[in-house]
Formats: sequence, structure tokens, C-alpha cells
Amino acid sequence: MKRSFLLLLILALLLLAGWLAPMFKTDPGHVVINFGDWTIETSVLVLATAFFILWFLVQLAVWLWRMPVETARKMREQRAFKQLEKGLLALTEGDWSAAEKALEKSASKQGRTTAHYLAAAQAADSQDAHDRREYYLEQADSGGWKKRFLVELTRARMLLANGSRAAALPILEDLYKRRRKHPQVLELLSRCYRELGAWDELLAMLPALGKAGVLDDEQLKDLKEEISVNKLRSATNVDELQAAWKKLPRAMRAHTAVVEAFAIAAAGLERADLAEPVITASLKKDWSPALILRYGDPGADDRLKRLKQCEKWLKQRPEDAGLHLALGRLCAGESLWGKAREHLVKSLEIEPSSLGYDAFGQLLEHQGELELAMACFRNALRINQGQSPEPLPSGAARLSAP
Repeated sequence: MKRSFLLLLILALLLLAGWLAPMFKTDPGHVVINFGDWTIETSVLVLATAFFILWFLVQLAVWLWRMPVETARKMREQRAFKQLEKGLLALTEGDWSAAEKALEKSASKQGRTTAHYLAAAQAADSQDAHDRREYYLEQADSGGWKKRFLVELTRARMLLANGSRAAALPILEDLYKRRRKHPQVLELLSRCYRELGAWDELLAMLPALGKAGVLDDEQLKDLKEEISVNKLRSATNVDELQAAWKKLPRAMRAHTAVVEAFAIAAAGLERADLAEPVITASLKKDWSPALILRYGDPGADDRLKRLKQCEKWLKQRPEDAGLHLALGRLCAGESLWGKAREHLVKSLEIEPSSLGYDAFGQLLEHQGELELAMACFRNALRINQGQSPEPLPSGAARLSAP
């Protein structure tokens, strides 16, 4: 920019000289300067040329005077740039100590920028050097609301990454008040609420997350389901559970995961009967192995009602492993050992599962068949570890107690 301006200025002066040349040829002008005993007589053109030469000499002297200082400054800037490059490369490689040292050296008087200190803060944070991290962040906050915003956003991100959610929360909430549409603020604050279990606050943020494009429609749907599930799980008594269930949108109450969470919470509060009609209605609309297992909760007080309902479903689904497992658990709860054994064996024949082997092991343990019981428990463990179950001894297939 300066070079272009200088070229334009020289061009303008040349044009001006060309325009004035004919005038000075016919009338060069006459200048007389009296100073004490001195008298100077010259033409206008000569005087102008003398002033130009004087200005040029002054500029040359100033340039020569400043040249050592400028040369030293440029050398410092070059060294700082090399250190910055070295620090950023080390930061990319994960060599945090080398990155921090190089970035600190790069922050010369001319290079003390927010970016330098933010990078150094990241390097210090990666070494769990929280005191040095805070020092660099304070240095980076050199004034201006934009820089302060970036510094606070970086601080919150590092705190959240270190698990200091409580410390990060007020910072993020303050940033959210100032920049409600900022994607990074929305993403970090929603993550903080999620990890802290602040489900009501997270639910209130969903419209903003959608409008800012932080989450797409499918992700918003999944998050709504997660919030609903966790609100049900956090209920500490029956009244809270029923109130949380009623507050859910009708469409959300149809989700299998939400119904399952309600059933688990009800069973945990020793009121499994509350979930029976909810599970039944959901299974009529959409058959779910997870829900049929919840329906077969042996701790429910209405086991006989559930047992009869499962037997009705069994006529329509005779080869459903989950349904046989649910019936086996319910029969065991009613001390119907022969029927329980029959259904549990059938369930394992159709589809071996860790829950099926565990239930069968408990039945065998109750009947005193400890060796077979231990074999079932081992198979349950093997399936949980991703291994195939081992064949049970032949005696395990007996359908009635010895």
C-alpha cells in the first residue's frame, strides 16, 4: 500500500513538473533572501530543487540513524516467528513441553498477541500445569471484548476437558448470555449441562441448538429421548416419577427407551405395577425384546397378571426367546419351578443370552444344582465378554427339578 502511494506521488510530481516546465522556461522567477549581511538571489526552480535535495538528505540521515534499530527489530521478529512455528509444530505433535517453551520465547515485545498466549495455555494445560495455563490466559486477555470472549471460551473449554464442569459452568452461562447463537458456546454449554445432569436447562437449550446448526434433527430427537430417560431415572419417589412421566410429550412416551426407563425407575421405587399398563400399551404398538424383559420382572407384585398376559403373547410368538425368558422369571417368582425351568431352557435353546444364563443359574442354585449353576454363571460372563457360551452338562436340560 505504501509503495503504491509512493509511486503515485512520484508520478504526480513528474506530471506537475512537465506542466510547469514551459512556464519556468519563459519566466524562471526571481527569489531574494536577506539574512543579516547575507543576500541570496536565485530562481524559483533552483530554490525548489535545493529544498528537495535538503528533504532527501534529511530522510536519508533519519533512515541511516534508524537502520540499526529496524534491523534488530526485524531480526527479533524473525526469531519470534521461527519460535512460533516451532511451537505450533510441537503442539501438533503433542510435545507439550517443547511447545510451551517455544511459544513463550515467540512472545517478544512485538509478538505478544492473544494467539501466542492461547497456544501456550493449551500446551501448559496438556501438561496439567494449571497455574501456568492461567498465567498465559491472563496475558492473552489484553483488552477488547473480542479477545476477552476468546480467552474465556478457551478457559471454559480447558476446564471442561479436565472434568472441572462446576468451574466451567458459570463461564459458559455468561458467554451464552452475550452470544446466544455462537456454535462453540452452545456446544460446550450443552455438553456441560449434559455431564452435570442439568436436564431441565439442557431441554431449554434445544431450540437454540437446532437453529444454530449444532445438532441436526436426528441428533435433537436422540437428545430429547436421552433427556426424558434421565429425568425419569432421577426421580427419587413415586410422585416425582409420575409427574415427570406426565410432563413428557405424548410422542416421547411412545419411545421404547423412555418406557423402559419408566419401568426401571418404577421397579427401583418398588412400584413395578405402575409400569405394567405402560409396557403393555407400548408392546401392542411395537414389540420390543427390551420391554418384554422388563415385563418379566420377577419382583413385581402383579406377577400372576403378567404371567397370564405373557402366556397369551406366547400363542402368537412361540419362538420368542425374550418372551420365554420373561415367563421363566415370572414362574420362578411364583415358585413354579418346573414351568420356570422349561421356559428358561427354551429361551437358551432359541437364543443364548447372558441374562438367560444368569436367570437359569439362579434357578439351579435355588434347587441345589450348584455345579450346573456355576456353569451357567460362567456362560453369562463369557457372553458379556464377547465369547461364545460353553455347552452345559446333559443334566441341565432336565425340565423338572430332581
